[in-house]
Amino acid sequence: MSLPKPYYEEDGIRIFLGDCREILPELKDESIDLILTDPPYGIGYQSNMRTATKKFNKITNDDNNTRFSAYPLLYRLLKNNSCGVFFCSFKNYAVDYLELNKVFDIKNCIVWDKGGGGIGDLKHTLSTDYELAIIGHKGNFEIVGKRIGSVWEIPKVFPSDMTHPTEKPAELFTKMINVFATSDCLVLDPYMGSGTTLVAAKLLGRRAIGIEISEEYCAIAVDRLRQEVLKFD
Repeated sequence: MSLPKPYYEEDGIRIFLGDCREILPELKDESIDLILTDPPYGIGYQSNMRTATKKFNKITNDDNNTRFSAYPLLYRLLKNNSCGVFFCSFKNYAVDYLELNKVFDIKNCIVWDKGGGGIGDLKHTLSTDYELAIIGHKGNFEIVGKRIGSVWEIPKVFPSDMTHPTEKPAELFTKMINVFATSDCLVLDPYMGSGTTLVAAKLLGRRAIGIEISEEYCAIAVDRLRQEVLKFD
C-alpha cells in the first residue's frame, strides 16, 4: 500500500480521507513534531442536539476501542523528544492511560474546564463540565515557554455553532500547539473530525496533517480551512 492522494492540500495543510490505521503506516518514521487528537472514546456517544437544520449521527468507530491499535503507529511517527496529546472521557480514562502507557511515557493530564456540561442525567449525576487530555512523551521532551498549570479554562463551542458533535474550540488547540511544539512544527491529528486541529495550526502558521474516516467531515474541514477570514480572539 502507498500513501493515497490527499483529499486536500494547501498552505502546508494536508487532509487524508480514510481509516488512520491504514494511512499511518505509509507516513514517514519520526516525521511528526506533535500529535494532537480527540479520538472516538468507544462509548457510542449520541449528541442530543437538534436544530431545524442539524442532527448529528453517532461517530464512526465510537462503539469499540479501535484507537488502541493506532497508538503504536503514532509512536513510530513521532520524532524523538516530542509528545502527543490524547483526549479521553472520564469514563475510560483509566483504560486509555494504561494503553497509552504501553508505548508513551505519560507525564501529565490536562483538565479542560469548558464552562458547563451537557444535559445528561439531571437527578443522579453532577454536570460534566470538563474533559481530559493525556500527555505522552517520546524521549526527553521539554515544554515550550514558561511552565503553566494543567487546568485550562476555555469556553466550549456554542452548540448552534458546532460542525461536529464533539467539536472543541480552536483556542484550546492553539494553546496546546504553542505549549507543546515549536514554530516550525508539523502537527498530526489522526482523528480529525471537522478539522479544528488543522484550523488551529493554520491560525498559527504551522504545518499539519489530518486524517478522517468520514468524507462528510473532511468536506466540512476543507470549507473551514478555505474561509477567507478565520477569526480567533
